[in-house]
Amino acid sequence: MPTTKQATPKLTILIPTLNEEKRIGKTLETLAEYLKHEKLAAHVTVVDANSSDNTEAVAKAAAKGLEHYSFLQTGPKVGKGKQVRDGMLASETDYVMFMDADLATPLKYLKDVYDIIEKGDKVGICVRNLTESHTGIRKFISTFGNWLTQTLIVPGIKDTQCGFKVFERETARAVFGRQRIVGWGFDMEVLAIARKMGYSIDLIDVPDWHDVVEGSKISGHGAMKVALQTFLDLLKIKWGLMTGRYKKVNFTYAPYKKS
Repeated sequence: MPTTKQATPKLTILIPTLNEEKRIGKTLETLAEYLKHEKLAAHVTVVDANSSDNTEAVAKAAAKGLEHYSFLQTGPKVGKGKQVRDGMLASETDYVMFMDADLATPLKYLKDVYDIIEKGDKVGICVRNLTESHTGIRKFISTFGNWLTQTLIVPGIKDTQCGFKVFERETARAVFGRQRIVGWGFDMEVLAIARKMGYSIDLIDVPDWHDVVEGSKISGHGAMKVALQTFLDLLKIKWGLMTGRYKKVNFTYAPYKKS
């Protein structure tokens, strides 16, 4: 496996942020400690959507423990999907992944990501047990929503929404270059595109994923709003697959200014 002494890591880890000053510091410190302890090399990029708080300053201070770090500003808030797409297309390492700032997926699953890299596979995603990972209305929404998703666009993938996915660089450019949706449904879209293009998708089971309620942007009434938007996105993806919408690349690699 790679070590932190490598000049050029094989992996970029993207962390999308929007007003995350309260937890991005702890997240980066925890990630830095884990990478050092496990002797894993990675370039960590915080992909920010013009946060109005001190996310950038807090991240910079906390990133001192990281050997390879950058802060990528992607412009005004549009949707998490745009941040991830911009980060994916701007990355220059052999593999690139994204993970959520709340560390809901334990960092130990980075070892599975490195296993995928060593094997040379193209796409890997973490999948949760949706009957146990959520409770209440979110449990119903996620379970029913995934049933629809499997039925319509990605059969066999029991969870499309876990924020812990890795792509080989050229695969990422091919897939995210065709991505249209920038809201919560982008996860479904990129996996549907990957399947459509014939890429196999490695599944990493995450039975110990934990729902981080504090600071969540999809709790309470927000969960219903997200569910409705995701359903509409699902219909758009299905229509796009049927009409050949994803045949051409719409976005290409661009070296965004990093700090």
